[in-house]
Amino acid sequence: MPFTSLDLQKINSGQLQMHQPVPWAICDEKGQLLLEKGGMIESTEFKLILEKLGYFAYQVESDVPQPVQFNKRKVNPFAEFEDLSFRLGELFSQLEKGTVFGPGVVKRRIFDVITQVQGLVQHDADALLGAVHLNDRLDYIVHHPMQIAILTELVLERLKIPQKIRLSVLAAALTSNVAMNPYQKILHQQTSPLTDKQRDMIHRHPVEGVRQLKNAGIDDELWLMLVAQHHEKLDGSGYPAGLKGEAVRYEARLLAVADVYSAMVTPRVYRGPLRLKESLKDLMQQGGVTLDAKIIRIFITELGLYPPGVFVRLNNGDLGVVVGRTPDPKCPVVASIKKSDGNFFPSPRKRRTSDADYGIKYVCDATERVQINPANLWGLDAIRVEVRRPEFSEVSEFLRQLS
Repeated sequence: MPFTSLDLQKINSGQLQMHQPVPWAICDEKGQLLLEKGGMIESTEFKLILEKLGYFAYQVESDVPQPVQFNKRKVNPFAEFEDLSFRLGELFSQLEKGTVFGPGVVKRRIFDVITQVQGLVQHDADALLGAVHLNDRLDYIVHHPMQIAILTELVLERLKIPQKIRLSVLAAALTSNVAMNPYQKILHQQTSPLTDKQRDMIHRHPVEGVRQLKNAGIDDELWLMLVAQHHEKLDGSGYPAGLKGEAVRYEARLLAVADVYSAMVTPRVYRGPLRLKESLKDLMQQGGVTLDAKIIRIFITELGLYPPGVFVRLNNGDLGVVVGRTPDPKCPVVASIKKSDGNFFPSPRKRRTSDADYGIKYVCDATERVQINPANLWGLDAIRVEVRRPEFSEVSEFLRQLS
């Protein structure tokens, strides 16, 4: 019987597992049942058919938290980002201290952060990306998961993944490294090689994270599975279980790409300007080996090569900050803030980097960053950019040129 009363979501490659019960009833685009919920996929051929033709039916549940709506009131994404990060840090601190929470408290607090992040993405994704890239005051244990969650939500929105699944994926993005939090500051300051004890701790932290979350009352199976798998690799070189290929959940592959992409686009104190072409080649070379190539393509298409908030040097010598993505992933909108002679502009100057004079020369390292009030770039919509997002085909030729 057709699923006439239910919404349908296209199945992505990697969401189905061989010899495991499917989590939903699978149908075709007309709603005709192909496989009942709990049914088993026993052949590769049938799996390929389901991935090509299959949809899963889901019903919007009234008790599933929805994104906060910011569109009808003014909001400062930069202040909101700092507030959400502070609240996440407070929760991490309480978890580290072993605070005993009431039933559902941790889940509710994580979902509260997630739904506000989602609302900010819908309200002004470029400004929120700017907030996460420009903020250099937050501890790594908070900044990194917030960045991963924001990047992941952009892709989940692009793929139109149902909200119930999004909540679990974003919750895993925020909490995957919860077991590593007590050690991160030491590891970031350490210049000597890892000890055997430290290496063992790193390889065990996904399993330990699952244990801590369960102790805190988390029983969301997908959330816990993604925490357990967030360091697994397609070629089996990941940890802690050494899963390989399709044994790694599609959503875990997405989190892995978000993690690597984040590292690629974020300048570090200890390195010079990022070499775009070499960095992108390195990311693409991991596609199909350790990372999912299709997900890499989606990330590059959605986020561009220069995400908002990244400092760049232009061909004319200007120092600028990326403030808006465009259909061309290598030509974002930049706000010039400092002239080639070292003097600041009285107010930011909008530059279209498709113009050769204002093309991006390189991504700046930490030594070239300057203190700036983000509100001057986004706060009054002075340089607000409203453009359509690029289609996958629009970056294909560029990616082929790099490979």
